[in-house]
Amino acid sequence: MKWIGAILILFTCTWVGIDIARNYSKRPKQIRELLHALQIMEAEMVYGQEPIHQVLYKISKQLTPPLGYIFYDISEIVVNSHESLHTIWEQTLNKKWHHTAMKEREKEIIIQFGQTLGIHNLEQQQKQIQLAKAHLQRELGDASEEEKRFSNMFRALGVLFGLLLTLIFI
Repeated sequence: MKWIGAILILFTCTWVGIDIARNYSKRPKQIRELLHALQIMEAEMVYGQEPIHQVLYKISKQLTPPLGYIFYDISEIVVNSHESLHTIWEQTLNKKWHHTAMKEREKEIIIQFGQTLGIHNLEQQQKQIQLAKAHLQRELGDASEEEKRFSNMFRALGVLFGLLLTLIFI
């Protein structure tokens, strides 16, 4: 019976370490997806001159969950609501951001970008998109560095902590 408990403790701790490491791996991928979304938005707004709800809908179809769901929700609420775009943008991001692996810094960049949507002319909007992309690019570098530094460490810590608990309880 002790061995079954020891194996369960070891397995659980290892799984927790792998899960934490997976979040460190997801963050750079999701930031890259946000950068891709901003590129699509720039192309659709500047060259296609599509309405914002259609742009957001197109972006939602090209992104993986949870980011695709966030953009889809914003596009649906914009069509069905009389609130301003930046209010809808911020409220939706505040509600759904916890589903992502990204941090508050990325959220603040995207919220600040959303406050400029639909307010400026196309040239100014393009500059705002470029600014948001530059900030996200910096965060991508930080996220990649954190992934390299911490993902292997948390995998190992999960296994080692499981072994430590197993030795303590046996």
